[in-house]
Amino acid sequence: MNEKQKLALLILIATLTRCITAFTIGLGNDEVYYLTYAQHLQWNYFDHPPMVALLIRLTTFNLSFTCEFFVRLGAIILAGVNTYLIYDICKKMKNEKAGFTAALLYTGSLYSSIITGVFILPDSPQVFFWMICVSLLLKIVTTEKTLNANILLFGLFSGLCIMSKIHGIFLWFGFGLYILFYKRELLKNRYLYLALLITLLIISPILIWNIENHFITYTFHSKRVTPNHGINLSSFFRELFGGIFYNNPINYFLIIVTLIASWKNKINIALPIKRILLLLSLPLIVILLFVALFRDTLPHWSGPAFITLLILTACYLADEISSLKPSKLKLNSIVYKSCYFILLIAFLGILVINYYPGTIGKKDENSLGRKDFTLDMYDWKFFQTKFKEIRTKNIASGKSKTTFIINNKWFPGAHIDNYIAQPLGLDFIEIGNLEDIHTYHWLNNYRKKIKKGDDAYFITVSNSFSDPNDLYQTKFKKINAPIIVKQYRNGKPVRNMLVYLLEDFQEE
Repeated sequence: MNEKQKLALLILIATLTRCITAFTIGLGNDEVYYLTYAQHLQWNYFDHPPMVALLIRLTTFNLSFTCEFFVRLGAIILAGVNTYLIYDICKKMKNEKAGFTAALLYTGSLYSSIITGVFILPDSPQVFFWMICVSLLLKIVTTEKTLNANILLFGLFSGLCIMSKIHGIFLWFGFGLYILFYKRELLKNRYLYLALLITLLIISPILIWNIENHFITYTFHSKRVTPNHGINLSSFFRELFGGIFYNNPINYFLIIVTLIASWKNKINIALPIKRILLLLSLPLIVILLFVALFRDTLPHWSGPAFITLLILTACYLADEISSLKPSKLKLNSIVYKSCYFILLIAFLGILVINYYPGTIGKKDENSLGRKDFTLDMYDWKFFQTKFKEIRTKNIASGKSKTTFIINNKWFPGAHIDNYIAQPLGLDFIEIGNLEDIHTYHWLNNYRKKIKKGDDAYFITVSNSFSDPNDLYQTKFKKINAPIIVKQYRNGKPVRNMLVYLLEDFQEE
């Protein structure tokens, strides 16, 4: 079996695994929230640029099919495409052995194969455009042929990458460093400035939207990354070890080995290629580790940088694996094991989410399930059925016929919206602080307004509990005691849903 046949088999197996995962677990809290983006398209959103919303619109056929599989289909398709792209990049840089090694490493990364390859996140389109930009930059730094065209294409695709997630700006940052250190003659090339203008035009909706909304995206995210007073070691080690796990400990080890080899000039690739790959990756990783010393960060933010390092790693390993020495054959086995690790994680995840008996979080009744990350993706349709029964009884008894469901936070609000309110044809709005409701602040404007005298249901869950008596005591004349619905997993209690009926809304 040649390398292309192996690649096709790898993509097929990985895609089937991703499809099975997408079919068998519910949407996570971020995913279901991004689905609300697609319900009303904007040029920018409170948290992110709009590309993820456009991707969901595309794969759900304009929201005609909003089950988990179709919502995630864009991430699954792009993961397969990205596997081919990284193969093609390394094949052209080195050889087919390097290309297939890169495809194995990409598939063996939890970030690229599952986090962005199954779950629908802004990272899913971001990685796709990032890969295209890396390919273009490698051409720009190694050949004069079609140089100007490649620079213009880089301006286009880097803009689309930033419109997926703001981290795409590090493409220009890395390229800019390369120009300043190694290729200053490009500063005389007018196509470079035209490319920058193209990028700025593409991302201008982010700026325009923020001007109209008082730079709310900037002020929100700057609080998350601006260094605070005092060292936060827990955040630093979470970023460090989270990066190791997200990128697969095997891959991470191989990346470190490659960086050491690079430092010793033992990687047999053109120097411009090595330089641009390091400048596209290390600054983002180092900056995030520095920020993590003071602020909470998320390990997947550095994901594109590690994917870039996988390209360098594959080129190094291709030479090492080509040796017939037994020690090198063991290295070949390690690369394959990175993929086995991801298969294990995927199927263990399916089993734990759907069949773990009870909760891995808190067991007390008031906070049952808190800190259990699997509950985001576990059987929200059960609550849809139970809430329908509660509302039907209230209508039959003449207690209330209200169609309103309210909540005070984007999570679990987005789950309640998409798994309970919308399937039952009810009206969902968020009433709370902007920092809590996020994009619902804008989405509420396109939904039915609650009026004075209206009743509403407030739904919350024990793993993310909010008390409506604290939130809405001045907004409703009466807040009834909750009806509590207990959910079980594999025969043991896992979470409670609390349904409050709030009567007589008082605020216009």
